[in-house]
Amino acid sequence: MSLLTLDKVSCVRGQRLLFEGLSLELQEGEALVVTGPNGAGKSSLIRIAARLLRPAAGSVRSGPAALADEHVALDARQTLAQALGFWAALDGVSAIPGMEAMGIGHLADVPVRMLSTGQRKRAALARVLACNAPLWLLDEPA
Repeated sequence: MSLLTLDKVSCVRGQRLLFEGLSLELQEGEALVVTGPNGAGKSSLIRIAARLLRPAAGSVRSGPAALADEHVALDARQTLAQALGFWAALDGVSAIPGMEAMGIGHLADVPVRMLSTGQRKRAALARVLACNAPLWLLDEPA
């Protein structure tokens, strides 16, 4: 079963064509790494795949997906456990396994505003791990 299908997708940002006619299909167990220079449209492609951005042309079909990008979407006033717990509760899961898998379990009581950039990235990945979505869309996860 296909997790993600892009059919002749094009992306225009501002007045600039970033890519056109892109088609791909990802099956369960497959991975795709997209590389290229800054401004080439990698983040836009991920946002299109996540259905947060409409393609200029073409179509997107996907099932449930988890997105980790530069918008971590964690409440800076809460502790890490509370902030991740909010999202985990929406998915009916626990945030703890994701936190442990990403090596940030010891930061559970630290306010999100006090986390380093790298710790916030790990938190975003912990959120992806916890939600059990079959499709992960990761923008610069390293």
